[in-house]
Amino acid sequence: MRAARIGEPTAPDQRDIAVTIEVTPPRERAAVFARAYGLGAREREVLDYLVAGCDTRDLARRMVLSEHTVQSHVKSIFAKTSAKTRGALVSRALGT
Repeated sequence: MRAARIGEPTAPDQRDIAVTIEVTPPRERAAVFARAYGLGAREREVLDYLVAGCDTRDLARRMVLSEHTVQSHVKSIFAKTSAKTRGALVSRALGT
């Protein structure tokens, strides 16, 4: 959703507001989700890869981390978002 005041440049509180609803790509929805839950930079990167369908091994290889470190990031994301599974996390992050 986006909102903006419209009309003549008068006092802002006297102008109408236009609201538009747009389809957003999954990556943008996941980014909003990450900001809402205060995920750190590495956690956001892990979330992006999870949304893309990567498993722990793929994530470790792509991020040049150990699988244990990836698991640690995933657990941290679970704790911050109260998600119990990766599927639930991805579903919530994408709003599905």
